[in-house]
Amino acid sequence: MTTGKRIAVIVHGPEAVDTGLASEIISLASSFGEVRAAVGGTTAVAAVIDAGLEQVIDISSRELPSAAIERASSCSDIVLLVNQGKDRDSSMAFGRLVMSKITVSIPVLQVENGSSMLWTGRDDGLEMVQPFLRSEFLDLRNESPSEIDGVRVLSGVRPGENVWINGHVIGRAESSKVVIRQSPNGSLVAEGVRTKPTGIERLGCFDIRTAIIRSGQVRRTRAEPRSLISNGTTACLIDHCAEESLFRCRDAAYVVTVGDDTSKIASALLYRLGVPVIAITDGDEDGISFEELLYPGSYLFRLAPGNDDQVGAEIAREFFQEGHRVKMKMRIEEMAAKVRAACGERLLWERRF
Repeated sequence: MTTGKRIAVIVHGPEAVDTGLASEIISLASSFGEVRAAVGGTTAVAAVIDAGLEQVIDISSRELPSAAIERASSCSDIVLLVNQGKDRDSSMAFGRLVMSKITVSIPVLQVENGSSMLWTGRDDGLEMVQPFLRSEFLDLRNESPSEIDGVRVLSGVRPGENVWINGHVIGRAESSKVVIRQSPNGSLVAEGVRTKPTGIERLGCFDIRTAIIRSGQVRRTRAEPRSLISNGTTACLIDHCAEESLFRCRDAAYVVTVGDDTSKIASALLYRLGVPVIAITDGDEDGISFEELLYPGSYLFRLAPGNDDQVGAEIAREFFQEGHRVKMKMRIEEMAAKVRAACGERLLWERRF
């Protein structure tokens, strides 16, 4: 490939960063032209901070991979989608889903650790992808979407893994084949899944065409956690969709988190932003994150089973006007005292970090 090209690198998932693949591709691309790298989705942000790459890979915006590719394609000669799926099938399914949402004319090459997949691009522009090809190369430019409208088939699922939609665990996989669809009235139908009624209730209404559906852990790889410096001036509340805390709470002095999995995921992500949490939990964790990280100054409240949502709702109503962010009016110690009082006799124990 000749030099002087405009190359966009979209990084998806923490594994692509933790394995060093993202750094490798960005470094290689830099020898051929101007590189602009950004995350697609939310799960890679913590890994980018851990790797100290926040000045190399843009983590300022929250975009789905498809939106990131579409935006980048307007000012690039080639787009490299860097991902590290569980296996070949899950990688292909991910790329197929992303590309089914957009129309792009320039070359879009998905780069995995051992394979590369070309999704778009004319023949006369294919010399641009040559330097980035892996040991296995798949030309999928004529690939047609295999999923039926309104039906999502998950690939790479292991029986026993949690299945989650838009950040809510809706059940546990009982088969390697999991099919998610919506009935005519919009209710969730999950095949190959032992469903969790409380998770489905929390999910509420959703659009299966745009929903983020995954299985397994939030982050399959590990890295030494790293924190940025925070000078937040707001107080935030996160009671679902924990990954949104990375974007909704960047200006927070502290965050109240509600629910075991929500608190575990959000506290680990907010650790990277240097933000402490007040976690309200009741011990019903599904285990979708192995990280147990709370920034110094955090509080963890453990309630009797079945009470975290109720206490969280009380705090949201009294101090957040049933919203998710307010101008900070009290220090974290004062808010923790309010939470403690709301817990009352339902509080089993608490811990300060």
